[in-house]
Amino acid sequence: MSAGLAIAALGLLVAATVQAATGFGFALVAGPVLYAVMEPAAAVALVLILGQVVNVLVLFGERRRPQVDWSAVRPALAAAIPGLPIGALIVRIVSATAMRIAVGAIVCAIVLARFLARNRPRRQRRPGRGAALAAGFSVGVLTTSTTTSGPPLAIWLTAREMEPHVIRDVVSVIFFALDIVGIAVLLAVGGPDSTDKLGWAVALLPVAVVGHVLGRQLFLRLPARHYEPLVLGSAFVAGLLSIATGIAG
Repeated sequence: MSAGLAIAALGLLVAATVQAATGFGFALVAGPVLYAVMEPAAAVALVLILGQVVNVLVLFGERRRPQVDWSAVRPALAAAIPGLPIGALIVRIVSATAMRIAVGAIVCAIVLARFLARNRPRRQRRPGRGAALAAGFSVGVLTTSTTTSGPPLAIWLTAREMEPHVIRDVVSVIFFALDIVGIAVLLAVGGPDSTDKLGWAVALLPVAVVGHVLGRQLFLRLPARHYEPLVLGSAFVAGLLSIATGIAG
């Protein structure tokens, strides 16, 4: 196993575990790690494919009926789909170094904003349709560009005061649909660079499955108050790693 593949496997294990445990964090952790060992277009494609494995396991591999709030899913998806081709084009025109630094900066900024928001009084009104459309469009653009598409959903769905298990299923449904479209868009727009490391997906698939098993056990055992710090802490470390690899060139 090459050093790059070993690094990718370790990052994927953490990413799949965090995603299965909390509903967020796969791309935030896996994205910067993969950016460190391959070109942006290839990293995005691999994150989408392996993330889809985790989505399928969460929704269909746990011997239960998913609990989905469709009033949240529908507007988010409607707004996200137009953003997918925009994100795919960004990957083609921005350099690898700039993308790595940008990914890390975006992740760290979102995490810091989320920590600050935790200390503010909780809003009495749930976010309306406008917030759903803004979050959805951001998710679409980020899905096929930086892969850091989780934070907009995390902030928006948390503000809706959903139960953790409902948030987890809503996020998995949204990502399941977007990843299908996103993979097709990226392969069509991204060119040969997008398929450069697809062979790694076969080697990394068992790692995603193991990560899901571990994350599912955490989901069943951890108190709800531990979910958000787990996602934010992992995301911040991943963001710093992305910035460091970008600066190192």
